[in-house]
Amino acid sequence: MKAISIRLTAALIVLSFGRAAEVSGQETPAPTNVFQQSVAGLSLNNQDIIDGVAMLSQNVGLAVSVEHELGATTSGAAPQPNTFTATIGPGTVSEILDGLCALDPTFAWQKDGNMVNVMPGALVSERDYFLNRNVNELVFRDIRDAQEALFKTVGGLPPPKEQVAIMEVGVSLAFARPWSARFQNISIREALDQIARQLGPTFGWQLTGAKNFRIITFHQQLMPKPSRSEQGPTTVKK
Repeated sequence: MKAISIRLTAALIVLSFGRAAEVSGQETPAPTNVFQQSVAGLSLNNQDIIDGVAMLSQNVGLAVSVEHELGATTSGAAPQPNTFTATIGPGTVSEILDGLCALDPTFAWQKDGNMVNVMPGALVSERDYFLNRNVNELVFRDIRDAQEALFKTVGGLPPPKEQVAIMEVGVSLAFARPWSARFQNISIREALDQIARQLGPTFGWQLTGAKNFRIITFHQQLMPKPSRSEQGPTTVKK
């Protein structure tokens, strides 16, 4: 498949089952207890909960990956998240994340080491959702960048084939040194988390696009959008 302009490169994605095993090469930072860290809370001002997670990330150095709701096709607009004016917290990082997802139950969160994955709640247990699909065995040998790692991952899945792309925006996708690793029964989501860790401790990724053409973008840190009103916040209690 040919590369697409604006640094958008298409690949083929497919299906299977799983989880991670042994790793060698570039070291992954040891998980911290970031989810038990206490924070003063955060305020949304006509913003969505993804903005809230981004604010939390800035406060505590949490790595964040977000799976946005996708449009039906590339020609149709993707659903936009609900916006809120509210205060969440104080509490631990886990309690703030619970409060944000209680505010907008269309989203759920999971943790993977020092990373939080935010996703549409309706897709958490859906076997046909491609980020839930697994590779039985994934072997990386001297992988040099995130694009190579992503395409190696999706190439390890059996049919049916679906389109996914990677977009480079503002950050290098090159690893500090070649990465070798072996994983067994690893989901596409888990593999993306591992790839992001090789880029740096605060790196994450986002899924956007459409159901028939998905786009993965890696970021060094997720940034919140500016507030869209000056309305005073209301307090949401956990």
